[in-house]
Amino acid sequence: MAVIFLFASALCWVLFDLLRKKLAATESPLALVTAFNVGAVPLYLLGYIFFEDVPIEQAYFVPGLIAAGLAVLSALGFVSALKHGDISKVIPVLALTPIISTVAAAVFLGEVLTMAQWIAMITVVIAIVGAQGGIGNIKNQVFVIMVLVSFGWGLGIVADKMALQHAGPFFHGVMQTSLASMILVQAFTRGYPTGRISLSFSRAAWWILPALLAFFVAVLAQWLALADLDAGVIETVKRSVGIVGAVIAGMLVFKERVSRAQIFWCLVILSGIPVILQPEI
Repeated sequence: MAVIFLFASALCWVLFDLLRKKLAATESPLALVTAFNVGAVPLYLLGYIFFEDVPIEQAYFVPGLIAAGLAVLSALGFVSALKHGDISKVIPVLALTPIISTVAAAVFLGEVLTMAQWIAMITVVIAIVGAQGGIGNIKNQVFVIMVLVSFGWGLGIVADKMALQHAGPFFHGVMQTSLASMILVQAFTRGYPTGRISLSFSRAAWWILPALLAFFVAVLAQWLALADLDAGVIETVKRSVGIVGAVIAGMLVFKERVSRAQIFWCLVILSGIPVILQPEI
């Protein structure tokens, strides 16, 4: 069942990325991330009230709050990168997240890395540079933002797994989206003496509704898969599917120019990432 949740999550993340790319063309990153988090709060709350009967332990709150903070900062960075960069180049950088989550799991969860895993990690990093068009093209703001996003999500999924050992996924969702919403609303109300929230959306903003549903299912399915699978395995499958989806969408949907070299390096990424956690699969 965990594998079903895993692939359902991966496909929903691809759909969510495409919808975010479309929305990022007309909406501000802060407005989008706020809409997704505020909109998800009642969905998680309903799930917690009607479907969840899991005790909440005190040990939940430290990793839970860390995961929430990393999630909101990473989401803001990702939408900003999508607004200014090609999706076919932005998404491949996220191949770093399985590497980061694997190392973090080794530190915090006591997992042992093999030589094959380290070689695969180095190969993936080289391939990411190649997918960006070479070393001369990675010194730009979008790439730097995506590296930081990769660290945020790579560490965040390990924090998620630690938190979910002490609470259910719906409660974790309520906590994460509520905290993120409070942080984001504060960002909007800063500078407004009356406390009035200033949100501005275009006519194309109705795409937020299907994007919100994709976001909710992607995150929930990912957390359900974490109950039985390692965090790095989740990131491996999610990013592999995401890279393929980004290249295809970049060519067919957004009419981006994708070179043969990019396709080659993305294939290298796809072949290298599964090796990172091959002993766990």
